Amino acid sequence: MKEILVTGGTGFLGSPLVKKLSEAGHHLKLLVRETSDTSCFEGLDNVEYVIGDVTDMDSLYKAVENIDVLCHLAAYTRNWSRDKKIWEKVNVIGTENIAKIALEKKIRLVYASSFMGLGVTPKNCAEPVDETHDNDEVFTLDYGKSKYKAKKIVEQYIEKGLNACMVYPTILYGPGDFNVFGQILHDIVAGSIMAICPGKGDSVANFVYVNDVADGIVTIIENGDLNNEHFILGGENIVFNDWLNLIAEIAGTRKPRHIPMSVGLSYGRMCSMAAKITKRKPLYTRGIIKNIKYNREYSSEKAVKQINYKITPLKEAMQTTVEWYMDYVEANKKKKKKATKKEKQAKVEKSDKQMKEVIA
Repeated sequence: MKEILVTGGTGFLGSPLVKKLSEAGHHLKLLVRETSDTSCFEGLDNVEYVIGDVTDMDSLYKAVENIDVLCHLAAYTRNWSRDKKIWEKVNVIGTENIAKIALEKKIRLVYASSFMGLGVTPKNCAEPVDETHDNDEVFTLDYGKSKYKAKKIVEQYIEKGLNACMVYPTILYGPGDFNVFGQILHDIVAGSIMAICPGKGDSVANFVYVNDVADGIVTIIENGDLNNEHFILGGENIVFNDWLNLIAEIAGTRKPRHIPMSVGLSYGRMCSMAAKITKRKPLYTRGIIKNIKYNREYSSEKAVKQINYKITPLKEAMQTTVEWYMDYVEANKKKKKKATKKEKQAKVEKSDKQMKEVIA
């Protein structure tokens, strides 16, 4: 049994990871905010919570007491913010704070970076790239740039003596995700008018089932002999348009319509402008749309060979995922019908009351 501190434990990847570590018998501390939703961990008696933030050194020092492994997942993953410094603050400075304390306290660090920390891959490359790939020439998103910078910082601390392993999850998918790709999946399943594909959709991307990544991280945490290693934890490489069509095929809905890339970029710009007025975060921005143009073709061969990493076949995991979204869409329809029925009933009752008052 290990004493493990997890940051970002309530996130899309963090939630299944925490559950798997708990089931394996480890004692867990989760660094959470006062507003964090921890309801999914109810009943787990080997999980405790420490209120804090990766940008608050005092809370970090408190959280790492009696810890064997520090698993750092916390990041600002949204692709838009009114605060343009938030990616630097959370993803870069926050990660440096974690690395600094892990080195000082001689705690083993397992850091979840991102495929964006490796950079885009060549078009029509002969082989998918591995962990040695390093491309800082194209960053369409502040998030991607911050993850690249954070990776470099952890590497610097490794040179200073930090015992750390870095993992690079590719594009995560699975039940319950409502970030960009999760929303795209939802829109296709729901037959929404927003189920569109900017451009030809001919770039290659690597999609990974979230539970596979969680399993991979558990293996790395439990294997104390792994020292200063980098692992891509990915799934299958697939042409983006084929991925979209696969979702539609499983869901039995129409395939996404293609629109010119220029139209998509204009739409992304409009969404960002509208967000400044409405103060609501846009799902799509110009950077997100532009990001679809680039290849993300990665290999998890090293993880497969060294830590026996298992990749769930895309069609199998996507079947499970799409079924969850189908249930979600159907449940929402029933809620809306029920709400509409109540609204109509309330209007009738109000009308009857007003009529009685007139008659009286």
